[in-house]
Amino acid sequence: MFSLGGVSSETPLPRYEKKDEDKLMKLNRLAIVAVTGTLLALPAVAYAHGGQYPGPGDTVPPGGGGGGGRSGGGGPPAPGPGGPSTPGPGGPTTPRPQTPTRPRGGPARGGGPATGGRGVQFMDDLDQWQFWWEFNKDPFLQLKNRIWMGGTVTGEDDIAVGRSVSESKTDTLRPSPSDLKEKIIPALKAALQDSSSNRDIVSSAMIALAKIGQDPTILPLIKKELTSNDQERRETAGLAMGISAMPEALDDLIALATNSKAGQELVKSTEVDFRTRSFACYGCGLVAHEHKEVALKRKAFEAMKSILDDKTENRRDVIVAALNAIRLLRPSDEGEGKKLRDDAVDYLLGYVDRSDRDVPPQMRAHGYTAMAKLLGRNSDNQKAKDRMVKAVQSNKEKQWIYQSAILALGVVANPDDKDASEAVQEYMEKGKDQQAVRFCAIALGQIGGEQNQNFLRKKMTNSRTQTIMQPWVALGLALIHFNAQSSDSAASSEAVAADIRSAYSKIKAPEPAAGLAIALGILKDKDVEDDILGRMLDYKNNDEAAGYHAVALGLIGHGLAREDINGLLDKAERRDKLLTQCAIALGLLGDKEVSLKLVDRLKDESNPVAVSSALSQALGFIGDRRSIDGLVTLLKNKDLKDIPRAFAAVALGPIRDKEALPWESKIAVNLNYRANVETLTGNSTGVLDIL
Repeated sequence: MFSLGGVSSETPLPRYEKKDEDKLMKLNRLAIVAVTGTLLALPAVAYAHGGQYPGPGDTVPPGGGGGGGRSGGGGPPAPGPGGPSTPGPGGPTTPRPQTPTRPRGGPARGGGPATGGRGVQFMDDLDQWQFWWEFNKDPFLQLKNRIWMGGTVTGEDDIAVGRSVSESKTDTLRPSPSDLKEKIIPALKAALQDSSSNRDIVSSAMIALAKIGQDPTILPLIKKELTSNDQERRETAGLAMGISAMPEALDDLIALATNSKAGQELVKSTEVDFRTRSFACYGCGLVAHEHKEVALKRKAFEAMKSILDDKTENRRDVIVAALNAIRLLRPSDEGEGKKLRDDAVDYLLGYVDRSDRDVPPQMRAHGYTAMAKLLGRNSDNQKAKDRMVKAVQSNKEKQWIYQSAILALGVVANPDDKDASEAVQEYMEKGKDQQAVRFCAIALGQIGGEQNQNFLRKKMTNSRTQTIMQPWVALGLALIHFNAQSSDSAASSEAVAADIRSAYSKIKAPEPAAGLAIALGILKDKDVEDDILGRMLDYKNNDEAAGYHAVALGLIGHGLAREDINGLLDKAERRDKLLTQCAIALGLLGDKEVSLKLVDRLKDESNPVAVSSALSQALGFIGDRRSIDGLVTLLKNKDLKDIPRAFAAVALGPIRDKEALPWESKIAVNLNYRANVETLTGNSTGVLDIL
């Protein structure tokens, strides 16, 4: 077995030595070459853990690498029809439902038969804009709300929801309480409790029930799977308990995460394996995120802190999961909530300053993004901001630290924080890590303000700006106006759109052009919709470029494009990337028939797994109640193969999800996905690879 970072996913994390840095980086580069070269020869779909990687195609963000060996329970079998695969190298590989839809895939390993993901087709450049979009796109799409209410709703995070969006009152396609009680939940429970159900169906049913939540009888059914001798079912159960957001699950999740005697008893073993522990950490964060009770949040924080302070803890996956669980606490700004937030930030400030020997920088990098999410945009914690600026300005940090500190400043800084903007601008001009340079464009867009807008506009119009950089700059400019951070008028927004339109008209390469189209879609630029439609048709044989252009048209709201997008969808019988993108675009455009069309196609047992994954993901995203009867019938039909039945279960969960945005967005948005480990996203075996 091999993995990124030169560390096998079957071995504990060794203590990090400064003298090993050159060797480590060399191994990173060699591993990336090995992974991408190998994957070119593999099928597009890797069976396993709920889906596939959210990034472009079968590439793996560097820095992946395992967190430890499996202890207990049989791992998933080798790839084969209907069975998940053994987790591969620590980084993500295959795309999520291989069209931009986020790091999710099909059932298997915790959510359905694997396939697809937040990704697109294979590329050998890990700095592509598509990776960022796939992790961050849900707040821009807000697809379910567009279908259910004819518009979007507001949310808590700046990046999560633009401040200019509005809420509509039409609600005709939203599943009713009776749909839930009489159809969806009974069908999923029956599949979960059926002894003949295979792991794909069981895992898919658990995640679907957890997304629905609300029913108190769900938790015991999921908890029972912790005793399974199947690794996938155990770890999926731990995560599902967290997705359910039921506060009653927290004590058990903490027991699993900390590998306590109580946790060992839950899994009927002398040790809780590192993957189940990692998934339980994320579960702790998800439960804490959804409840206002400070004592509950404090309990989760103290448990994660005990893991991070344990000097014998050498599982990198568990460390990253614990940091991201703290990131999810979402404490209030008042009273005991504020004290918890301050305590957590102070702890993280100390954590990011630990030595490389104690904690590798790849792990500590997650401390910066955790601080940022805890603090938010309006924080007055100057100490934390200064620490982020210091990291960006340092000439001694490793690439993961630069990347995370830049992303963190994008979340916490505002236009008045001149030191932050200047530090990010300087790194964008002179920095050496290309991923961090690209993140600078995103961070400046999130910070907003006239100064940052002018800086990015100069980059956009500069003929020396590389083609690969143009989509990042365009997305940064679009973010300024999406988040309404700038006080600029609509005229300023039009000037920005004109700059991007000009670059779009000149660019020839399909993938960068698609990035500019997405930026123009975010800006809802009506002046370019016909040009984007024309290019979509020109690129019809390029699944990635055509698909992103379709999504851009959906974001703009170009209703006249429906017929052409439906034409592409009809021809995408075996083209999962294009299929998912077109379905999303039609959902954005309010197409009332797309879900029924997708259910009919999901029934086809000859579908490749990637296509079934794409279909189920699109159905779940759209959330049209009219698809329920067909999906329930499909799930109950034991004459069918397991894979289409499992994907039917996958689709039923998000159709009546208790949350407006997919649960993964809490983790994925503003995440430094380059500081990756296998249980975060990788080889369709991470939490972000689950539909």
